[in-house]
Amino acid sequence: MEDLLTKYFTGEITAQEKKRLFSAMDADPALREEFYALQNVMAVSGCLESEEDAVVATQGYKRFTGKLFRRRLLQLVSRSCKYAALIVLVATSVYFLTRHQVLEQLAERYTEVTAPGGQRVKVDLPDGTVAWLSPCSTLRYAASFNGKDRNVELEGATFFDVAHDTEKPFCISTGNYRITVLGTRFNVMAYPESDRFEIDLVEGSVRIENTHDPTDHLILHPHEQAVLRNNRLWKQTSAFDNEEYLKNGIVSFKSRPFGEILDNIALWQGVELTVDETVNVHGLVTGKFRQSDSLESILRVLQSVADFSYDIVDEKHVIIYR
Repeated sequence: MEDLLTKYFTGEITAQEKKRLFSAMDADPALREEFYALQNVMAVSGCLESEEDAVVATQGYKRFTGKLFRRRLLQLVSRSCKYAALIVLVATSVYFLTRHQVLEQLAERYTEVTAPGGQRVKVDLPDGTVAWLSPCSTLRYAASFNGKDRNVELEGATFFDVAHDTEKPFCISTGNYRITVLGTRFNVMAYPESDRFEIDLVEGSVRIENTHDPTDHLILHPHEQAVLRNNRLWKQTSAFDNEEYLKNGIVSFKSRPFGEILDNIALWQGVELTVDETVNVHGLVTGKFRQSDSLESILRVLQSVADFSYDIVDEKHVIIYR
């Protein structure tokens, strides 16, 4: 298998030989460790052909041992002079891999914050932007945030108070849509498990673009809301007045369809609500509750403004009926 390893990392291996090598690795842990070690060196030195290979190599970094590399390098030296350039590159990479700073750079690539079900989380970003994550929401940003750019990824719902910086627009990626702002306050709802996509603008302006369709875009101004209709962005007047409530973990709703409130609860609590057809989901309701309250407490509050009964089957499934 030594010849196959050499061929793999010099690009001379055939498809059949590659299959033999991987099969042997599955059966031989020592061979697999040696492969990962060499792959790590090649990833950091820039020799791998694809980003996927580099990611795999980074994930396997902790399996690196200096002894294993030194042994492998000696074997490569004994092979052929035509691999001399590769050997020099590998040796240089080993030196840098032993440095603690490199390990830190590989480990600290992204920061990810998740709000658990029923809880809100306040996040202070490095640029001064403040984000209030709704329950079951995740915010992710690179370690280089506020360096060359201010890009974040969002799954769920979050209220943003963005720090103004004309030279570095604040960009939010939410699945199919990208939101770009300079400095503003707005609420985003973009749970991946829901078809709903909503943005309510309180202050400033935002540009929203469909990353798959350049014709699907719009610009929001204060007190406007972006929603999806027939899978395209649509602008309408916003009735959003929940900023202070959301910051304190309180949900306030005025003349909203009952079905919409139930949908929100399912997303915030991370549960499945099965709603019987006898329930009037289009009826308008008004009220408020704390997101941190238990699911049963929230349902009891809603019973004071809507006619329904419920049955909690288990912690992840509730039946709503009349």
